Amino acid sequence: MEHRYRKEGHMPHLKGPVPQAQAKEGPMPQLVKKRRSGWAVLAATTLVASLLAVGAGPAAALDDDSKPNAPAATSACVGDATGDMMFSDVSEGHAFRGDINCLAYYGITVGYGDGTFRPNADVSNEEMILFMERSAAAAGADAEAVVGDFAMSGSDPVHRGDMALLIARLLVASTSLESRVNVTNNDDGTFAVANVANGVATAVSGDDWDYFADSRSQQNRVHDSAASALYELGVAKGTGNGNFSPSSTVSRGAMAAFITRALGHTSARPEGVTIQSASPGEALISVRDANFHPVANVPLDIFSARADQVDEAFNDDGTCFAPRLTREDGDMMGLCTIDALDPITTLSGDFSKSVTVNTDAGGTTVWAWTGEHGDKVEDGGEGIAHINLTETMSLTADAAKVTTDMGMGVARAAFGSTVTVTIQLIDTTAGNADAGPTEGNTSYQVVERRDTDTNVESDGSPGDVTAGAQVVTRTLAVDASGKATFTITADDPDATDRNNPDGNSGATPPVPNRIDRVRVTFTVTPATANGGPALNDGLSSTDANGLQTITFSDAASVVSAATVATSADYLMAPTSGSASNVVTVTVVDQFGHPMRNQMVRLSSTHEPAGADPANASTFPVARRTDSSGSVRIGYTRVGGASVETVVAHNAADTNADGTAVDLVAGNRIPADTTDGGQASVYWVAALTADALTAGDALVADAETNTLIISSANGPQLVRYDDNDQFIVNDATVDPALTSVPITLARFEQYLAADTSNNDDVGVASYDSTDSSDVATFTLTVAANT
Repeated sequence: MEHRYRKEGHMPHLKGPVPQAQAKEGPMPQLVKKRRSGWAVLAATTLVASLLAVGAGPAAALDDDSKPNAPAATSACVGDATGDMMFSDVSEGHAFRGDINCLAYYGITVGYGDGTFRPNADVSNEEMILFMERSAAAAGADAEAVVGDFAMSGSDPVHRGDMALLIARLLVASTSLESRVNVTNNDDGTFAVANVANGVATAVSGDDWDYFADSRSQQNRVHDSAASALYELGVAKGTGNGNFSPSSTVSRGAMAAFITRALGHTSARPEGVTIQSASPGEALISVRDANFHPVANVPLDIFSARADQVDEAFNDDGTCFAPRLTREDGDMMGLCTIDALDPITTLSGDFSKSVTVNTDAGGTTVWAWTGEHGDKVEDGGEGIAHINLTETMSLTADAAKVTTDMGMGVARAAFGSTVTVTIQLIDTTAGNADAGPTEGNTSYQVVERRDTDTNVESDGSPGDVTAGAQVVTRTLAVDASGKATFTITADDPDATDRNNPDGNSGATPPVPNRIDRVRVTFTVTPATANGGPALNDGLSSTDANGLQTITFSDAASVVSAATVATSADYLMAPTSGSASNVVTVTVVDQFGHPMRNQMVRLSSTHEPAGADPANASTFPVARRTDSSGSVRIGYTRVGGASVETVVAHNAADTNADGTAVDLVAGNRIPADTTDGGQASVYWVAALTADALTAGDALVADAETNTLIISSANGPQLVRYDDNDQFIVNDATVDPALTSVPITLARFEQYLAADTSNNDDVGVASYDSTDSSDVATFTLTVAANT
């Protein structure tokens, strides 16, 4: 039999000192008692009727597609609650080992006098009462409201149906509208479950309310609803094939699993400070007293580091290494110190913090701790609660963009090929990052019109689709990631000829018109029902009306586009003589296919132009592309720092008559744009002056602590280190940040987020020759475009 006393050695124990609960510069923390709602007092006739009735209202039987609608976002079994309680018969690989140890930590079980737990033994009526009374104490609930008259009315050994009833009562007594879920009783005694957000409850009902087939047929309404409630809460998983087996007995190990899952919905958390992730990008910090109850008004110091730099987060003496850490609690100055500006826990004993997660670095590790005013981290994070977050926070979609997989400069698709069109929800307030859908805003209407032309002169600039075109309308719903895709393809209506040149009826002899084309015009708009947010025209391949035309053609291949890639992000400008660079030019046709044997020449301009000598480049004669459509071209240049714009031209050196071919707009690739077929080369000079007026951060290399900053004298190379000071001005957030000191790690986070290279950086008190120099870097954030 389970002992009523707690064994020595099985008392819950917090590793390290118990956090002090007083913030000298703020209000005194206070113990918060959970609402003890109690078991609803029911009229005798109502209770009897509910117990005798079998069946329930609208619901859906469990099947392979069913899933809980209100599972716990966090667990009671974290931190010290995961320690080994040393039961001799609970092996390391035991299925319920974690649950049993967690239950023992909270004092809900103490095992038997011989040091065993006996996980396979059935739970007796008396043991179940003890377990539930102790669970109620940990959850801050009224034990009498949970147990009631179970000693007289409950099964012995305990059946799964009765166990579900007791655990559902526990959750009624320990959850409220201040919890993430709220479990309540209906007027007839049945149980109801609701998700809670900002104090507003959304009930799990209708077809979302699942039931176990055998529970529905074998149990009364109250017991059946208890089993269903535990399923929706992620507490009960059933015994397979949609069944619950309500008449089966419960082993002590299974009981431990049920109770610990239920405690995840309550306020019960280990003594001291623990930290969990309740959702992507969220760190939930909890503070509890020795009875596992919430403590309010406790100051919290919260800081973070890139996951790949955790080993550098603390100095050898255990103090924080500030350059690798970022404040996460809004207090930029008091890093690793308890002070008056630290946030405090709410009445729930919790504090939630949204964290910008560095997924490229393997995540972001967050630390949280508490203490007395003025305390500092001095033990290298030992004993401080921490967690590594690997997923970014969920974003709210406020727009959508439409794109295709056709590359830059690709104007046509070959017959038989497939073009994929993607609709992606985005959050324009988060740098146009991909976002998931919100309920009821998920669908788009796609209208596709198809027009076929055969034996036309050219496939260039086709007119509007004719009235006789085929029209297909469909509705697409985005998935959980906010994305929906559809494909477009077309077959050649006259497959007997291909690669046809433009026709010309006026030529001698006339060139017949043989080009075939299929024009597919699609329009994407929010659907009438459950329509998603409007398209962002500036980010979409479609026009202002959500329209785009894809032309499939068998026309002959012609040069359409080129890419120019430089050999490095930046190059040092020569201090004397000349310097060299190599660029790679790749030429493609209108279908995106590489074009070989194309003559390529280069030209460039420099900004600033420079003087003594002027900034100028010398390029070689025309070179031919290889089978991949690419050619590497080396060249030299003289002069100082500049931004060089290198342009690719499809031109030979001389005309047929031997005259030189001028490099003009007409032979650049492509001829009708100033964006494609060119690249910027940053020729930089090392900054030696003591100050630099704010300019665009053109290149930021965190590995070498190097910045390339634009200036009137050309790009300047600046190096920073952890001895420097960093300040940010950020008007893109609310409230705006003005001259706020930040750490080196936060400075680098800002630079990494600047995808448009339009954040300004100014430098003061800079001395490149003195490693002990303390320079000041002021970053002014601009919205990404």
